[in-house]
Amino acid sequence: MEILIAEDDEQIANSLKKNLAEEGHHVMVANDGQEALRSIDSILFDVVILDWRMPKVTGVEVCKHIRNSGNKVPVILLTALSQVANKVEALKYGADDYITKPFSFEELNARIQAVVRRYQTNSNELTVANLNLDLLNRKVFTPRGEISLTGKEFDLLKYLISHKGFIISKEELTKTVWDWNFSTGTNVIEVTIKNLRKKLEEKLGKNLIKSVYGEGYIFISE
Repeated sequence: MEILIAEDDEQIANSLKKNLAEEGHHVMVANDGQEALRSIDSILFDVVILDWRMPKVTGVEVCKHIRNSGNKVPVILLTALSQVANKVEALKYGADDYITKPFSFEELNARIQAVVRRYQTNSNELTVANLNLDLLNRKVFTPRGEISLTGKEFDLLKYLISHKGFIISKEELTKTVWDWNFSTGTNVIEVTIKNLRKKLEEKLGKNLIKSVYGEGYIFISE
């Protein structure tokens, strides 16, 4: 999963990043609310962890921005405040869960898994850059109509969008999209990328999948 930790306490942030990375997640850290907002507006995260009292922009304000923009990403608020009123406020502004400091990593990790499961159960679509992916029926729509994709093209687009802003290597796509644990020596990935890119350009008039020489591919919505 792609996870954002917005926490101004460097020790807490680094500890959480280390533990989550060891669980196999990609983790970014924002040191204040403004940095968190910039990351959220440019990267599609699977879950966002916000400290309540951050400098510049509070965690609650970041949460409000996320929901006002239509982003449904699961949000967990971290706080030293334990009053019921604070928990009610967090949930009122769109947080999916609330955890009081100090807490164990095991507890936070369990809550992350829970909010993501709830989100995946309730969400059947993915929207970005004038693309709407119907995850249930495996169809893709744009303002200019539906894009007809093969099964692998759909899987590839979904994976690239879910990791928007990150360079994804050919090796990672081989394992995650094609479910191969070895190199086939074929150019099937390059061909699929080329066909998918052509179909997207025909409907959207721009190239959203960039090649990064020697590293892989990146989905860019701007």
